[in-house]
Amino acid sequence: MATIKDVAKMAGVSPSTVSRTLSGKIPVDSETRERVMNCVRQLDYRPNVIAKGLREGKTRAIAFLLPNIENQIYPSLAIAVEAEARRHGYFVFFCNTQDDPQRELDYVEKLKSRFVDGFIFSTAASDSPTILQLRRQEYPVVCLMRATADGVNAFVSNNEQGAYLGVSFLIENGFTRIATITGRPSLELYKQRLQGYCRALEDHGLPLDPALIWSGVDGQCEKAFHCTREHLLAGPPPEVIFAQSDPLAFDAMRAAGSLGLRVPEDLSVLGYDNVPLAACYTPPLTTVEQPLHEMGKAAVQRLISMIEGDIPLESPATQFSANIIIRGSVKLAGQKTIREFTS
Repeated sequence: MATIKDVAKMAGVSPSTVSRTLSGKIPVDSETRERVMNCVRQLDYRPNVIAKGLREGKTRAIAFLLPNIENQIYPSLAIAVEAEARRHGYFVFFCNTQDDPQRELDYVEKLKSRFVDGFIFSTAASDSPTILQLRRQEYPVVCLMRATADGVNAFVSNNEQGAYLGVSFLIENGFTRIATITGRPSLELYKQRLQGYCRALEDHGLPLDPALIWSGVDGQCEKAFHCTREHLLAGPPPEVIFAQSDPLAFDAMRAAGSLGLRVPEDLSVLGYDNVPLAACYTPPLTTVEQPLHEMGKAAVQRLISMIEGDIPLESPATQFSANIIIRGSVKLAGQKTIREFTS
């Protein structure tokens, strides 16, 4: 593999002249520049990006830590993050943590020693020790979709407003007995969605029934399918389920189908996210959409501005409005009936 010294020798110039020519930051006369570039092409010289990054203090690479790449929301975010990073000349390391704090810490420790310039976390719990430690060490860090309790450098949908919008939509279409399937309580986004659910019921004069608040997760293991079956069998069943994520909604719909219930004829289901599968499911899922592409793009822009010293390392959260995507899983008109069913 050719080195900068090989290029310099072939071109009859010093290595520093080759470096200046390639960087473009210091003027080099046109004849010298053309000679150097011809030698670069002939030798197929490729600069050592890591060494260059160490000299300049930047590698033009960022890390994106995801909790579970199998969850459809994260590939959508990853596509947005990677596209915007490349537009700015940055590369992205994707790290699938499986929501394991130790695995997350292992990734961070290996990457932070000048191999990346900053971090995007979609894994943030309310009091994430890894993120708090990186902030103390003054690394550029942003949170995407999930956020720490203080909301610093977070790019999230307005979860409370989105849930309020979704439940209000259900009430305005005649539903009064509305169950909700919650997500992991350690995540701020699910706390906020539950708050939105409760506020919508209160503002529309409906009582809050604790029996209609169902836990859709157990530690790190999704259990919405079994949770939905158990509650539907225990009765009396709700008219509609507001699942606080699309994957929870898919599990709820499968559970209803396993009991012979039709969606939406017998039981309506509303999700939250609008992942790609939502439009392809049977029936297509009515859901609260959060603008994943815009959120990912904005998070990268903020991180790069932090890396390049254009803005401070800490800024308030940026919230994105949600809206309803109406499809086929919610019955909007007519008499709603629940058929008799058994396990």
